[in-house]
Amino acid sequence: MACEPQVHPGVAGPLPTSSSGWGTLPAASPSPPGWGQELHNGQVLTVLRIDNTCAPISFDLGVAEEQLQTWGIQVPADQYRSLAESALLEPQVRRYIIYNSRPMRLAFAVVFYVVVWANIYSTSQMFALGNHWAGVLLVTLAAVSLTLMLLLVFERHQRKANTNTDLRLAAANGALLRHRVLLGVTDTVEGCQSVIQLWFVYFDLENCVQFLSDHVQEMKTNQESLLRSRLSQLCVVMETGVSPVTAEGPENLEDAPLLPSSPCPQETPLMQTELHQLVPEAEPEEMARQLLAVFGGYYIRLLVTSQLPQEGRTRHTDSPRVPCPCQLIEAHILATGCCPFLAR
Repeated sequence: MACEPQVHPGVAGPLPTSSSGWGTLPAASPSPPGWGQELHNGQVLTVLRIDNTCAPISFDLGVAEEQLQTWGIQVPADQYRSLAESALLEPQVRRYIIYNSRPMRLAFAVVFYVVVWANIYSTSQMFALGNHWAGVLLVTLAAVSLTLMLLLVFERHQRKANTNTDLRLAAANGALLRHRVLLGVTDTVEGCQSVIQLWFVYFDLENCVQFLSDHVQEMKTNQESLLRSRLSQLCVVMETGVSPVTAEGPENLEDAPLLPSSPCPQETPLMQTELHQLVPEAEPEEMARQLLAVFGGYYIRLLVTSQLPQEGRTRHTDSPRVPCPCQLIEAHILATGCCPFLAR
């Protein structure tokens, strides 16, 4: 059966907050939005859904373009189609999304619990505690505690910026900044199918750009060493092909043989690894836009999954307690004393 990409229409209104202060998704609008309707920062415009188990697959960005046009946003799909698809639909990225999904983590936790319980129980047999009910209870409590610790590690890992998914959208988000649209990717499981969700969220980032520009300029003046330290962590390792140097032929062409003496074996491409700086040194405004492009996908994933950290006062969003992108970058990317924020 062929795989059909699904499109969810946009939703109206800003993101409300739950009692805990974290953003939650509003209900879908029963009718498509019209032209001229006021948009709010953090408003979900549309969602593309594709089955990750099908091959080949591609996002129906033409349908997304039509959905965005109903909001009065003109974004030609050609400007970001190749950037989004090359970032998310490569086979290795799709496999990573499946293996990093919540059901796979839960399955690994169950296997971990069984293995830990069996090992602790077999060890307790050496001390004659395994056949006693108190000994079995202690073994179970120990296995449950270790499994819960593992789940907490998984949960904390999910709240970090993922270099294999979130940061791969940096080029696409960089192209969409001027259109006031940000992309984010999440995954879910429906039945036995792994589903990739590509979110289109409205965000006017000009105020965030201005604030981050001033903040970067201030750090360059007063905290340059801290700024360099934080930016030095924004690196990814990339493999690039190297063209081998061809051997020079004989100086006298008359002495060259007409046919090679032995067949030339197929040469394997040479690869080299290099460290790529995600936010290079530049003017403050350019660095601010690059920071927003790099961490735009990370922000959108936390926003739509209600994992954004609670803030006492919002800066550039209409929803209370929901931080804007520049607040997230200032507090969790550029601030001193922060824990590592990249999940590699």
